[in-house]
Amino acid sequence: MYCRYYDCERKEIPGSAWLGVVFPESIVECPRRVGAEFVSVSKKLEKEAPTPVRLVYRAYKEPIHELSVCVAPLYGNQSSWLPIVDFMEHNKLEGASYFYFYVGEISSYDERILIDYVRTGDMEVVKMQDKYERVFIGWHFLQIQDCHLRSKYHSKWTAFIDLDERISTHGQRMIDLLRSIQDPAIGEVQMQLLSVIKDEDYPHKFVNLEALEKEMIFKKYNKTIGPSWQGQKVVVRPEKIGIMSIHSAVAKYPGIRTLQLEPHKVVVRSGNSISAHLRRTKYRIFGSDWHKEADENGNLPVIQNTPLPQKFSEDLHKAIVRRVLHVYDRIPMNCSLIPKVLQSMLNHPDPCAQMWPSF
Repeated sequence: MYCRYYDCERKEIPGSAWLGVVFPESIVECPRRVGAEFVSVSKKLEKEAPTPVRLVYRAYKEPIHELSVCVAPLYGNQSSWLPIVDFMEHNKLEGASYFYFYVGEISSYDERILIDYVRTGDMEVVKMQDKYERVFIGWHFLQIQDCHLRSKYHSKWTAFIDLDERISTHGQRMIDLLRSIQDPAIGEVQMQLLSVIKDEDYPHKFVNLEALEKEMIFKKYNKTIGPSWQGQKVVVRPEKIGIMSIHSAVAKYPGIRTLQLEPHKVVVRSGNSISAHLRRTKYRIFGSDWHKEADENGNLPVIQNTPLPQKFSEDLHKAIVRRVLHVYDRIPMNCSLIPKVLQSMLNHPDPCAQMWPSF
């Protein structure tokens, strides 16, 4: 694929084209060009390239975030406004300062919470749309590669987790655990998975505080199985990784090593970290009784009650309530206070009868 470079007026820079390499999947490596503001790619140099896109500067000398989170694509028709708030506020308490969200499908109601987090500078949202049809897993693979490069030089550490997962440490925040890693050869940190049983649907909309209290995810779902290395998740140094996959780094640069954090060996690993994964018992691809099935030795899973620490729960509760009320607790307009002269000046209908004009 040829890299095509354009100036600020979207005019192609003469002699700037470069024959790039597609590696890994869906990624074309294009070197920097002086004066380039937009870029596109084409299979043949003599053919017109697709509409160029603006380059986003991310080549910082030092990352501007210590810990960011790449979130797997949102899809399906399950309500996601409450999971998004719980996910964001939980991982922010662990030290994450920025989130890369990828959206395939989302309702307008759920999207309001994403818009608010963008407003406050906590996240950026990438809409997953293209002229080529893809099955979901195809979008997921594309998202992994895109977010790996998007976070490179932008964040020192990047976690790759799903919306139903929470990084949960014991005794210290995840950001503090990562700060304690002094070995520059460590480029990947692997975490075991603690499965949390979720057997009900999330609420469709915010009703009131009383209903929200009953649906708080971190309070309602605490029955757990594990932890286990099956389905592990990782936090990586993006610039030290060659290729990312869903659960691990497929290729690391020479000399870069992996550090595994055992949940019961804090002294050995300088910390104790698990990634909590809310596994639904309804609508699962592999059936709804995964938490009741025996292993290869005939042993049934051991279900435990594993609530979050009290102080963490209190801080999380405050953060969730604050954000939910700001976004979804709408304050009705007192239309009687709108001056009549303003209505007549704008030729606007009576706001008490009709909030928006019809055209």
